[in-house]
Amino acid sequence: MIFYDCSTAPSPRRARMFIAEKGLTIETRDISIAKGEQLTEAFRAINPRATVPVLITDEGDTLTENLGIAAYLEARFPTPPLLGS
Repeated sequence: MIFYDCSTAPSPRRARMFIAEKGLTIETRDISIAKGEQLTEAFRAINPRATVPVLITDEGDTLTENLGIAAYLEARFPTPPLLGS
């Protein structure tokens, strides 16, 4: 998996917290919104909406919303349960 993050943005922070609470180590790539890196052709090929967070799953799916990322990680790594049981 690859997690595209921006350490200064509030939205990816939610996904970072979920990943940390799950105790997961996921390859992370920092995207600087201040430098406009989310607008590059390379990043837009990953997420045409040019937003972070983004999680590329091991299956090759691209998740671009916090709820989708959390639901995927919860299903793939059910312990500890963070979304209820």
